[in-house]
Amino acid sequence: MFLKFTVTPSKGNTEKQLERIAKKLSDSAPLMKRLGHRFETVLQEHFATLNRRPNKRGWRKSNFWAKMAKATSFVSSDAKSATVAVQNGKVFGAKVHGARIRPKRGKKFLAIPNVESRYGVSPSSLDRSELVFRKTRKGGLLGVIRADGNIDVHYWLVREARTPREPDALPNKEAVSNELKKTINRYLHG
Repeated sequence: MFLKFTVTPSKGNTEKQLERIAKKLSDSAPLMKRLGHRFETVLQEHFATLNRRPNKRGWRKSNFWAKMAKATSFVSSDAKSATVAVQNGKVFGAKVHGARIRPKRGKKFLAIPNVESRYGVSPSSLDRSELVFRKTRKGGLLGVIRADGNIDVHYWLVREARTPREPDALPNKEAVSNELKKTINRYLHG
C-alpha cells in the first residue's frame, strides 16, 4: 500500500511555526518510523475486527484473523519508506488475492471437513479404521458407515480447492490514509 502526502501551511501559521515544521521534515526518518508503527496498529485492529465475525458455517472459530494480527509487525523504516509485514505470507495472500490450493507433495487429495467435529483435524492423524474411503467422480469421501448401510460423510476429498479473494482482508485505503494523516499531523504539531 503506497501513500503520498503534501504539507500545505494553513492561514494563521507564524513564520516560527513553519520553520519548526520544516525542521521536522528535514529528517523524515522519524516520521516514517511513526507511520510504520501506526500502519502496523491499523492492520492489527482491522484483523481483530475481522476475527469477531462468526465462522461462515456456524462452527467453532479457528481465530484465523487473530493469528494474522499477531503475525503483523513493523519491520523497518528509512527516510523514504516504512515496511510492515504479515509473516504468514502465503496464507494471508490467499485471503487478499484468492488462491488455488492443491495437496502437498506426496498427497493426492485435500480433505475438506463436512462436520464440525473434524474441523481442524487432519484425517491422517486419525486411526485408519475410524473412517471408510469411498471413491467419487471428483475425488472421494471419508466417513462412517451407518447401520442402514449409508455413509455419514466426515470429509470430502478433492484434488484442489479455490479460495475466493476477500475484499475486506485489508482495510480500505481511505481509512488507512485518514489514520496516517492524523499521525502526520500529531508529529508535525507535537
